Amino acid sequence: MAQTTASAPTAQTDKPSTKTKSKDRLQDVVSATQESVDTVAQSVKETATHVADTTADAAHTFQSEFDGAVRRNPTLAVLGAIGVGVLIGMALNKRA
Repeated sequence: MAQTTASAPTAQTDKPSTKTKSKDRLQDVVSATQESVDTVAQSVKETATHVADTTADAAHTFQSEFDGAVRRNPTLAVLGAIGVGVLIGMALNKRA
């Protein structure tokens, strides 16, 4: 009878080691996934910063060119503004 109880603890010690191995593998997968997500997040952040900087530069350039065009042709700029105002007024008048 003593031999029967000796084999039972051996079977029980195998289960915790299997659980430990599974837990370790899961932690490795979670860690690798977290590193991948961090890498992608950093890449997205860098790309978004680059796009924002490029857009701001383009807007500044457009504003400078527009200001120059208005200074060269103020009459045309005023007539254009009046035309845009008339179009907006007509569009809003049809809605009401």
